[in-house]
Amino acid sequence: MSSKTLARIAIYASIYIVLTLIFSAISLSYGPIQFRISEFLTVFPFIDSLAIPGLFLGCFVANFFSPAGWIDVIFGSLCTLIAGYLTYKMPKIYLAPLPPIIVNALGVSLYLHIFFKLPYLLNVIYIAISEALVTYLIGLPILVYIDRNHYIKTKLFGRGEKNE
Repeated sequence: MSSKTLARIAIYASIYIVLTLIFSAISLSYGPIQFRISEFLTVFPFIDSLAIPGLFLGCFVANFFSPAGWIDVIFGSLCTLIAGYLTYKMPKIYLAPLPPIIVNALGVSLYLHIFFKLPYLLNVIYIAISEALVTYLIGLPILVYIDRNHYIKTKLFGRGEKNE
């Protein structure tokens, strides 16, 4: 693996960790009602396959600070990994937010409802709404901008299409 590849993975991980921890200071990143700003990055696997391991690693590290502990570290990170892969496989850019929304709403809610003793469906709704807001209002506009700007796309990601 080249140093450029490792650096891109580390950049995704670092941004995810920093944003999650900054917003955890105002109680937005963890818990049954969460608004994790860092989740806007979960649309990036659509244009860059290196976002998948970067987001997985970032989520893994950030979740060490979660009140749900090791459960969030393991299962939250796995949800991010699955959502990242499915986002990479999406055929259209406007569908890129759907895997993070669906996987996190159903998967993360499964263990959070047990941990926080709240109804599962209520957790699904909370997570789905927050994930949809972050991915569609922040992530997708950035993704569309990058996708339409050939110069940024090739300079940031090395080429004009998805990286394999």
